[in-house]
Amino acid sequence: MKNKLAVIKISNRKDFLYYSFFAAITYFTSLLAFYIDLGQSIGTYWIPILIPIVAALVLIQFSSGEYIFSKLMLPNLLAGLAWYAAFPFTYTWTYQRPWFMSLITYDFTVGTSMFLLLVSLEILLMSTGKIKISALILCLLNFLFMLIPFIEATYYCMVWHCLSPASLMSLYLTNWNESIDFVRGSIGDLNLIIIFTVIGFLLKKAYNVHKNFGQRIFEQTIDSRKKIFSLIVLIGSIGSLMFYLPQTSIAGLWKDVSDYVAQTQEYEIGHSDRVADMKIDPTQTLAAKSKGTIIFVIGESASRSYMKAFNNNFEFDDTPWLDEKNSAGFENDGFIVYKNAYACWSQTVPVLQRALTEQSQYNTKEFYNSTSIIDAAKKAGYKTYWFSNQGRYGQFDSAITLVAKTADVAEWTDDAYDFSDKYDSALLPYLEKVGGNENNFVVLHLMGSHIYYNNRYPKEFKRWVTEDGTGMATAAPSYANSILYTDYILSQIYDYAEKNLNLQAMIYFSDHGENLKISHNPDVFLFDMVRIPLFIYLSKDYQNALPNQTKNLYDHKDFYFTNDMLYDTICGLINAPSNHYESRQDFSSDQYNFTRETLTTMLGQHLLTEDNE
Repeated sequence: MKNKLAVIKISNRKDFLYYSFFAAITYFTSLLAFYIDLGQSIGTYWIPILIPIVAALVLIQFSSGEYIFSKLMLPNLLAGLAWYAAFPFTYTWTYQRPWFMSLITYDFTVGTSMFLLLVSLEILLMSTGKIKISALILCLLNFLFMLIPFIEATYYCMVWHCLSPASLMSLYLTNWNESIDFVRGSIGDLNLIIIFTVIGFLLKKAYNVHKNFGQRIFEQTIDSRKKIFSLIVLIGSIGSLMFYLPQTSIAGLWKDVSDYVAQTQEYEIGHSDRVADMKIDPTQTLAAKSKGTIIFVIGESASRSYMKAFNNNFEFDDTPWLDEKNSAGFENDGFIVYKNAYACWSQTVPVLQRALTEQSQYNTKEFYNSTSIIDAAKKAGYKTYWFSNQGRYGQFDSAITLVAKTADVAEWTDDAYDFSDKYDSALLPYLEKVGGNENNFVVLHLMGSHIYYNNRYPKEFKRWVTEDGTGMATAAPSYANSILYTDYILSQIYDYAEKNLNLQAMIYFSDHGENLKISHNPDVFLFDMVRIPLFIYLSKDYQNALPNQTKNLYDHKDFYFTNDMLYDTICGLINAPSNHYESRQDFSSDQYNFTRETLTTMLGQHLLTEDNE
């Protein structure tokens, strides 16, 4: 079958090789021009790859009888172009500065190697005469090779930011259900249907092009020399991919993330030694002075910007229980509501690995060398419990799970490495497992207001709806409903613990906040992603047992605070200072010395003074 859109065929073999060489040089220099246009200088990184790439491009054109830019080469060419263009483009557009020249060279080489691999493999497969199945194989390979560039481009179109370690970290530690929720919430079901329809259409077109290519190969009867040339290019391109692919831009970012996760696994190594090194006087702790239970509640995606108890201007009255407790006054109900609390980051795992351990923005501690609130509570004389309505974050234990597993009792509402779709009321029966006449330290990890918001509460809590009653998944009314439900769950936790567990203190905070349009993606940071609720309840017994902590916690109600200092605050709250404790980071200490001017968020990237709240 004749390719009507191909470059005019040259009957003389010498002329064909000449034009093939010209096409190869054009290909190479065009890509150099592309990178120069992105602000890169040519440099010397291209010299080692010039001759082998041009030689391989000439060989593949000679073996196939097609020029690089012919229609029959297009599906394979686009796969290569996508690879060496996606990250440099999105990075440059995001930061308005060029990516590293050496890394761009790797991206270029990998993209070209993919193109060469696909074409050489197609020649060898099609020469067998099995055109349809070969076309199907090549079509699937085109899809697989373009999948990562497609994700990069899609992510950029969603948030106008290139993939970053933060976004890759979220992907690495997130299970499929959460990922699907994020994509659906960001793109929308209708747009997803359109995208998959377009992909299907393009794959059908690619399949037809591959069939036409196969027909040409089969008709011209590829001789053994051309097969050998194709095999040489195939082997060379595979070797090139094995060497260069791990060094590409996106692979480098992924390695940073995987190395970080590997480091968190070191938490278990030496954990017992760190706990043994922890020096706490058990005769002076709260457990020794006033027997009872401490409840530590971790919220999810709750922003005080959208909670009535913290923002009187919010249109929905979504915190009636907390409003009632707060309005009664500390003297009567013992509640302190802190309206100037912030998260240290806008994603769960980086936040909680700091909130739960010694590590913070303000010291040089590493997570894997730190003690945790569980360790401190145990040493202070408490039996420790961890009950969670969140999954264990994918195939590997996250930093949160590593801490949770050190508790005397650690249970999940859905005890699997999966995503929980249960309402937070599923946690309430677990409180019955806690002894009423013991010293207990109980951590409850809520699902809270995790996107989709309308999946986080039962129908009886659907108090507010949008004007037309639709689009509730990520709308402000559904978010307010989820906060209303959290307020109810907190009231139930408090009521049960106060009646049955001799409740001494209860602390509630959220891991991070939320923006109702773009969720909590750190690549497109806004301050409502880190404005969090925080309240502390102190019983009369607690106030009598530890009057200094009580005074300091109350006096600090208008102070500014970031949740990576909760470890030290908990140590202070239970009167368990140690050699693994910093009083300046303890909100219950008179030595707490941070102000709005000295506090930061996003791991030091932003000062709190930048927030125009």
